[in-house]
Amino acid sequence: MSSLQMAPPQRCRGMRDLLPADMRAFRRVEDAFRAATARWGYEEIRTPTIENYGLFTVAGALTPQMLSRVYTFLDWDGWSGERVVLRPDSTIPVARAAAQGGIEFPARLFYVQNVFRFSDSDDREDWQLGIEYLGAPSPVGEIEIAAVACETLDSLGLEPEVRIAHIGIARAVIEALDPGEGDGAGLSAGVASQGLTALRPAAARHDGVSTFLDVALQRGGVPLLDNLEALATGLPGAAAALRELRSIGAALSGAGRTVVVDLNLPHDFEYYTGAVFEFAGGGHSWGRGGRYRPAGPGTPESACGIGLDAAQLAGHISASTRPPLVVSIVPAVESDMARAVSVARALHRSGIAAALAADAGNAPMAVRVSADGLVARTPAGEHKLAALDDVVGLLLQFK
Repeated sequence: MSSLQMAPPQRCRGMRDLLPADMRAFRRVEDAFRAATARWGYEEIRTPTIENYGLFTVAGALTPQMLSRVYTFLDWDGWSGERVVLRPDSTIPVARAAAQGGIEFPARLFYVQNVFRFSDSDDREDWQLGIEYLGAPSPVGEIEIAAVACETLDSLGLEPEVRIAHIGIARAVIEALDPGEGDGAGLSAGVASQGLTALRPAAARHDGVSTFLDVALQRGGVPLLDNLEALATGLPGAAAALRELRSIGAALSGAGRTVVVDLNLPHDFEYYTGAVFEFAGGGHSWGRGGRYRPAGPGTPESACGIGLDAAQLAGHISASTRPPLVVSIVPAVESDMARAVSVARALHRSGIAAALAADAGNAPMAVRVSADGLVARTPAGEHKLAALDDVVGLLLQFK
């Protein structure tokens, strides 16, 4: 009779296992982000994995498309139950937590946490490195969050390119193309998915708008915004947005950042309200952000935020991330075990990773502990030493 064979356990589709090699790269990314946020005075916040469904259904929270992708279920309490979700976004819960917790605005907050969104692909769990500057003044808030993102990417050896656009420019073009004729929602949806390119067909019937759009679809430096302002005489709503974007771009460019005006960036009209950013480098987009209006009672009128893709960044640097070097501490006999622990503690106090081992094997660094003394193995050979301080001093040379 054949025996039944059980299939090995599998993780849920779309979720992520972060194995030790993955975590080494992830921690490098996280440490770079934490260091950058600390330098700019941000404090950490963490929100529950499960939130009330209603938090994400208020106007301006999630788009219908995103809302259709949340993991939602009933949280039973006796015979009644509240509908809850696995956190699909971090910005909205952070604003909720800040308001509920009575945090004074303006507030600089950062987080490292995962979000869950259904997808047909195998990417249903994402890790976000995010900052929310709640109640941020303009343009200070926009300039600062972009600086934090750039410093994070700098620390990872990337040379960030800051692509900038403004929701007000797209709104002004749509208002000129649809002066109450009822197609504004469709045009907005097109810009959200395709950028300003989606407005070309409608602009073909408006000479002034078409000329503006031809120039707006060119990527360039901050001076491009001056050319656009000269062409925006028939777009009264665009002038203020262009001036604000010029101020932001000039500050970042003057600080040595590579700034690209890219008004064709797709952006969410139901979420963003002002300047928007994309942070790119090495042929990848590492994250986005911008000015938005927080949803819910007790939240400030406006805020700025960014989100960087932690898993994507970790994957990019994983090849250059090496496992830590751990010194093997080998007691010769059982009675040497206590002294072996003392040797390990001394190395730990000096910042050297060390662990007990039954034998040294092929370990490149090891210390054999016996009644005869200490023998340290290093890439330079074996060294018999009498004092523990000498062992520490020797191994520090190879740290």
